[in-house]
Amino acid sequence: MQVVLLERVEKLGQMGDVVKVKDGFARNFLLPRKKALRATKANIEQFE
Repeated sequence: MQVVLLERVEKLGQMGDVVKVKDGFARNFLLPRKKALRATKANIEQFE
């Protein structure tokens, strides 16, 4: 799953980076903790 990072995540990237992570990591860690958003076209455009 591709996500847009909302903050710096160690060993993953900086705020605004679009990164590919495993689905479970995104669903169980990044998304619930508001550290990332799904990389939809609208979300990617917000960070450009």
